[in-house]
Amino acid sequence: MRYVHSLGSMSSAKMEGKLKKPLDYINIVLQIVEHLLSWDGPENEATIKMPYLVIKSTKIIRRIFIIKNDQIVSFSFPFHVYENKTGDAVLNKWHVRYKDIDVSTIILSKCRELYSDYEAYQDKKSYQEIASAQNLADTDTLKAIRLFEMLMITEPAYVRYDYDPKGAKGQKHPLCHFDCNFIDAHHYKIGLHYRINLVQVEDLLDKDTDSWFIAKYKESAIEKKKRLKVRLAKIKKKKCIRKRKKRK
Repeated sequence: MRYVHSLGSMSSAKMEGKLKKPLDYINIVLQIVEHLLSWDGPENEATIKMPYLVIKSTKIIRRIFIIKNDQIVSFSFPFHVYENKTGDAVLNKWHVRYKDIDVSTIILSKCRELYSDYEAYQDKKSYQEIASAQNLADTDTLKAIRLFEMLMITEPAYVRYDYDPKGAKGQKHPLCHFDCNFIDAHHYKIGLHYRINLVQVEDLLDKDTDSWFIAKYKESAIEKKKRLKVRLAKIKKKKCIRKRKKRK
């Protein structure tokens, strides 16, 4: 299943994929599940406006893609999403499932409570202490605890593609690049020679397509010409300044 929807009112720092710590990943996944349970249906990808969300949910790949003008953020989405075709108006149009758990709005709400408690008290209490303080006699609470624990150990598989004219600084911060991992201590960049799009990002992350290869950066003839032109202009500028100083 491929699900496409505008971010619209969901647009925020976290919803746009600006993750800094593991709890940010849990938060954004729970937000997406919440909106999936309330959305009527997908939009037309050909006419949708940025920023927008793509969910790929198949047996092989389950990933989120957040698409903006100069950026594509992608991370794992460990839930199976499928459409309700029973015609029952009482049920949600979209179902979100993890193994044997159908995620209801009640289970999701209890998951969000666990998230809020853990975010507030993680420096004072362990997750086990926070979880054991819940109503363990309630079936939905137990399911919520199980889901939250699953999200805590899920590999986020975070990748962000950037086209960054403002921040570009040669080979240290290439104009086009991938940012891998969101925790600063484990974050690194992979430079690209050219700008790419969503189709190419999906191809890179699809293990059923041909692999991409990494090659050490090699300056092209055009890039070398530009670099030398800039260098020559700086030399000429310095010479002009020296001449002016001598005249004075």
